[in-house]
Amino acid sequence: MFFIRRVPPRARRAYFYDSLAALLVGVYSGSIFPFLGRIARGDLHASALQISLMSAAPFVGNLFSPVWARQMEGRAKLPFVVWSGLAARGLFLLMPLAVTPALFVSIAFGSLVIGTVASPAYTSIMKEVYPDTSRGRIMGYIRVGAQLASLLAALSVGRLLDIVSYRVIFPIAGACGVLGALVFSRMPTREKQDSGPKFSVFDTLLIFRDDPNYRWFAMSVFATGFGNLLASPVYTIFQVDRLHITNTQVANLANLTSLVSIGFYFVWGRYIDSRGPLKTVLVNVILGAAVPLVYLSANSVYDLLPAAFIQGVTGAGIELSYINSILVFADERRVAQYQALHSALLGVRGTIAPFFGAVLMDNIGIKPTFVVAFGFMVAGVLMQALGVRKKYEL
Repeated sequence: MFFIRRVPPRARRAYFYDSLAALLVGVYSGSIFPFLGRIARGDLHASALQISLMSAAPFVGNLFSPVWARQMEGRAKLPFVVWSGLAARGLFLLMPLAVTPALFVSIAFGSLVIGTVASPAYTSIMKEVYPDTSRGRIMGYIRVGAQLASLLAALSVGRLLDIVSYRVIFPIAGACGVLGALVFSRMPTREKQDSGPKFSVFDTLLIFRDDPNYRWFAMSVFATGFGNLLASPVYTIFQVDRLHITNTQVANLANLTSLVSIGFYFVWGRYIDSRGPLKTVLVNVILGAAVPLVYLSANSVYDLLPAAFIQGVTGAGIELSYINSILVFADERRVAQYQALHSALLGVRGTIAPFFGAVLMDNIGIKPTFVVAFGFMVAGVLMQALGVRKKYEL
């Protein structure tokens, strides 16, 4: 398996199954998710509300993360990752039935909601199977394989969708995702039933009150993420309605993002291990704030290339730095609870921001909405900068 000689010997078995599963999930995600918005809007004429529903779907699921974390208390975490993966990806086997925008959006929405169940459990597993001193690099290697698979899948599927229906391609991709979940079930965890005190949903929510370091971090992430998610459905509508983007062009932008991510997973993995995840978050939110500015000035699909590049850089950095930041704040017993609270706050902003963005677009226009999104992101950047310089006491 790729890079396995760079992984500490005691983590290699876990790395093998984790990276193989990631390759399969990369094929699944690269074949489906870059094209959901374009097919829904361009082919099936989904409404702005339906596009917003798809954008909000994973965040609706994240709202329930404290509940999922409570259900995981004292239990093995691996089955939660596996079964949620099987259910979420298996829903795309129903795509042959999706001949209306309502059915198409419903399948996508259900899959994206169910997929969030795994998040608290997955973070706990990563804490267990990979050593602290090299976790950033190892997770970077895994994401490189996943992004490479996603890139190749998107490159192929973007062209296939011009001649073959999504009703054929998406079920095949869903089957790859199901196989990835089955491979991940072989992860060599050493989880034991815990008979100690259990943390309730209320205990999870109290983290926000009791941990001032995490509270400030969460507030900065909330502001930045709100701006990004506010703009997310508007990006899709702008691409389709104003720039008349094609499936091939969607694939090209997605492939550029994936290709850049592949390189920057190496960069950010090493940066996290040497400089820490909190500084990595700061650098990435600064870079990410440039994306709405690119859209603000875009007059053709080719003008979006800088945004796709930046999204590749920050997609890799944010994915690695957020999960490793949680592991900085949380002690070993409370990793799932911290991740659950992080996901729940993500759910709050994710269920509000896309709809707020759609309302803003209808009332003030597309490009002014990008300005509002930029304002939220700048606020988050300033808060994170203050946290790194003065407020975090770790």
